[in-house]
Amino acid sequence: MPNRGIAILFCVLFSCILAMPAGAEMNDRLSEQHFGWISTGAYQAGDSLHFFLDRYRNEYLMRFEGQPEVYVLYADYGSLGSRVLRYDSGSIAIQVAGWGSITIYTDSQPEGLPAVRTGDSTPPNLPAVSLSQMQSAADDETAHLSYVRGTHVTFTADWNALANDAGLRALAFDTMENAARGIDRFTANPTARNLFAQRVNAVRIQTSDKPIIQIINKTLIVTFNPSQGYMGRASSRAIAFALGKLFGVPIPN
Repeated sequence: MPNRGIAILFCVLFSCILAMPAGAEMNDRLSEQHFGWISTGAYQAGDSLHFFLDRYRNEYLMRFEGQPEVYVLYADYGSLGSRVLRYDSGSIAIQVAGWGSITIYTDSQPEGLPAVRTGDSTPPNLPAVSLSQMQSAADDETAHLSYVRGTHVTFTADWNALANDAGLRALAFDTMENAARGIDRFTANPTARNLFAQRVNAVRIQTSDKPIIQIINKTLIVTFNPSQGYMGRASSRAIAFALGKLFGVPIPN
């Protein structure tokens, strides 16, 4: 693989939401005009699926009970007059029918489950972690992927830059955790696992004006934009899907 690597902008996965002003303006209008009435709060779907929906800038944040990842959801039109909230990977997370009923779609329930609001929600915050905690987490992710997938990669970042900037460190940590979850999701596929093991032995988290993934000299570079908060980094779903594009292995988005 050439030294310049192969880069994929995560915005390409969902109509360049984060990169194109016109698209951003259209998305803002969708949010303000058609999505302002969606109730944020705690929701239940089925007997045991609990999730939380909160407003974030002009979009939404969603997280599942008992899971650490926070997803940014983007407003879009659906079929038959419905509206949808999409992951940054492009797939539909939530659909809102014209009469207001909500359906959530998950990996285990791809056909969707009706959801009902059960209470209020406190918006999430990026985790506060020390440098030593982040470095320990990097080692833990290496060990986890080795044990679960048989994939041996190290996680690294510019530790000196992160040492004295708690805000930068928090988003770098969140990006690293999403990257690890994305790799885990991608390498669940045996073909993907073998290809990944051949081409990647390290993951580096670094800043950029756009979230991208790029492979250079067997290092998978995952970038984030510190000024954009949650919207400045990719979800694990987007990372797994982008890896599928890089390696030519179809991965559900």
